Amino acid sequence: MKSKCFVFKIILLALLIANVSSSFGQQKSSAQWMRRARFGILVHYLNTSQNTKEPWNMGKQTSWDSCVNDFDVNLFAEQMHEIGAGYVIFTVYQGTKYMCIPNKTYEDITGYKRGEATSNRDLVSDLYYALSKYKIRLMLYVTGDGTYKDAQSYKAFQSPMLNWVKNGNKFIVTDEWVNNWSKVLEDISLRYGKKVSGWWVDGAFSFHGYNDTSLAILCKALKAGNSKSIIGFNASPQDKVKFYSKWDDYTAGEMYPITSYPPQGGVINGVQWNVTTFLGSNWQNPDIRFSKEQVTNYISKCNAAGGTVTLDVCLLRNGSIDSKQLAFLKQVKKDLRK
Repeated sequence: MKSKCFVFKIILLALLIANVSSSFGQQKSSAQWMRRARFGILVHYLNTSQNTKEPWNMGKQTSWDSCVNDFDVNLFAEQMHEIGAGYVIFTVYQGTKYMCIPNKTYEDITGYKRGEATSNRDLVSDLYYALSKYKIRLMLYVTGDGTYKDAQSYKAFQSPMLNWVKNGNKFIVTDEWVNNWSKVLEDISLRYGKKVSGWWVDGAFSFHGYNDTSLAILCKALKAGNSKSIIGFNASPQDKVKFYSKWDDYTAGEMYPITSYPPQGGVINGVQWNVTTFLGSNWQNPDIRFSKEQVTNYISKCNAAGGTVTLDVCLLRNGSIDSKQLAFLKQVKKDLRK
């Protein structure tokens, strides 16, 4: 009788533990490194900024290929180390035809030659080696809506842009589009393998027609080169950080104000809580919209609960970040250590 009573108590205890774990969510093990990193930097690297627009292009305009060659990865990595970033999210492309890497799949399908839309230099590999000296992880920013601003490429990929008017001036994905664009993402993933620790995926919104089925295709493509890489599908700007997809390992967490805080434990439905916002007045702007105390306190409180914070900063053509933002974040790093 005693043995049966003991077994019954063990079962009750197991059920209790399971219930508590379910309430807080079991974190996916692949994202645990992000929690330890605590704080990271997102940078936009685009032909429309670093090559053609002040102050990002530093007064210089060339071909995109030459622009990519001007990027000093060692300077960039050194500054990321100076501000204490645990990881960097770097933009591969966004909207236009330009990519800062070679990509044979993209080139073969679109007809662009190496150096026209893609670069001869493999900037991502160079970034990886520079950042790894400081043990800073590299993540990549990619999108689910592809190069939708470029007619040649979106025709080649059978983009939803072809049905723009029919769809009421909305980007509504099809199975053909998702399968076609996922080939480009798979090419990127296979090229870099374990050099890339994660992905921040923009433009794969539910109002574009993306759901768990279509996101699964993108997920498979992005993890083809490294099954342990982590993915955050952006749900579009939210009023608070929320769970979006069962394929997420962490929340992309796009927010404008810094008013959202993680639950105790830093996990939502098994997904690592992360918020992504901009330091300036908008994405990639060179000004600073917060006080040092605001940023320090926010990061501290999020970290204390188990969450992570990703800040977008102004990246310049030569690979440096805006000098005012650099000085600001160096001080934030000191205060966080206190």
